[in-house]
Amino acid sequence: MNTLIKTLAKYRTILLAFTIILGAFLLTWINFEYVNNNPGGYEFYANWNATRNFFMNGTSPYSDQNRLEVQNLVYNRAAVESENHYYFSLPLYGIFLFSPFALISNFVFARALWMTFLEIALVLILYLSFKLAWWNINRSLLIPVFIFAFLGFHGIMPLLNGSLVIPVTLLVLAVLFAIRNRQDETAGLLLALITIAPVPVALFFVFLLIRLVVVRRTKVIWWMLGCLALLIGFSIAFIPDWILQYLVNFINAYKDVIPGSPGGIMVSRWGAVGNRFSIILSVVIGLLLLIEWWQAARAGEQRFLWAAMLTLALGTWSGIKVSPLNYVVLYPALIFGFELLTERWKNRSMGMVLLIMAFLFISNWAIYFLTMSADFKPGISAYLFIPLPITVILLLYWSRWWVRKSGAVDFQQTLIELKRP
Repeated sequence: MNTLIKTLAKYRTILLAFTIILGAFLLTWINFEYVNNNPGGYEFYANWNATRNFFMNGTSPYSDQNRLEVQNLVYNRAAVESENHYYFSLPLYGIFLFSPFALISNFVFARALWMTFLEIALVLILYLSFKLAWWNINRSLLIPVFIFAFLGFHGIMPLLNGSLVIPVTLLVLAVLFAIRNRQDETAGLLLALITIAPVPVALFFVFLLIRLVVVRRTKVIWWMLGCLALLIGFSIAFIPDWILQYLVNFINAYKDVIPGSPGGIMVSRWGAVGNRFSIILSVVIGLLLLIEWWQAARAGEQRFLWAAMLTLALGTWSGIKVSPLNYVVLYPALIFGFELLTERWKNRSMGMVLLIMAFLFISNWAIYFLTMSADFKPGISAYLFIPLPITVILLLYWSRWWVRKSGAVDFQQTLIELKRP
């Protein structure tokens, strides 16, 4: 027995690698069986098809041909004005992310592999969120959290659509870790890569740049600019005018996001009155962000992280178009809030965490299914803008109130050091 244990310990790296490869293979096989019988993944198809046509045929990813090919697959015709036109709206260097998958001619198999990649990325998002929040999660909560993350509306929809928001969320967490560990070169490179899909994290990106300037971590910014210059220059070598083509597609794709924001919903439903409310909402969110950024720009690390998570949450209501299908970007902030509940109520917090996850799980799916059209075609309801962002915002602001009001808080252990400069 001892000999067996020693042998296993000696080859544990090989065994671990084998286990990971086997797990990835089984996961891909399950994904393949699913996608083979369930059409979809059109967001991935738009990027995969554009990348494949570029490498195989030399066709610009921004061409009308690519867009029409996706529309014919989705609608069996060209899209009308009110439908998603599936523009390729990434910078040209974004094709390098999809190039390994574009080498696969079978879309079903490529989609299965992409789903495996997204699922692994989602696991890493949860893992890094736990680490970033210093949350020693109770083991009995792990399974419910994973079920919520993968089978909840905001988790499963990006997986099925093949959304790029999952890798972008992972990049956000990786940037925060690199900055915490003072790995400025890595942080700069990761910030450059976030520009592949900047809209869901645009305000976070701005706040991070402000923070880096204020605390004199400009090395990160210089590395980001250097990496961007290389990416842009390398892309110009392939298509000299790609920036103009990209901007046209980016603007058109941004217009296609319906519903795009709570303010946009107000305008579409109430006209001029809704427009006033939309402006008021954006101004209020903007002022809140400016106040929080001003207070957090020079604050300690934990206060900065709190403001970064709040920025992600408030950004969904700021007026920038962020579809509820991209709300997986709020998972780190939600876990951040759960850690604060755990700090406040210790073991008694488990019931609260489970209750919040159950509420979010049920409410989002209920909204989704109850707002199906008469022919049972599901749509993205305006009500999906409410549950997750509001829950995260309330959790974060409650935590600040608790830390400030509690006289028994050990600030050496407390995650958010709101009283520290």
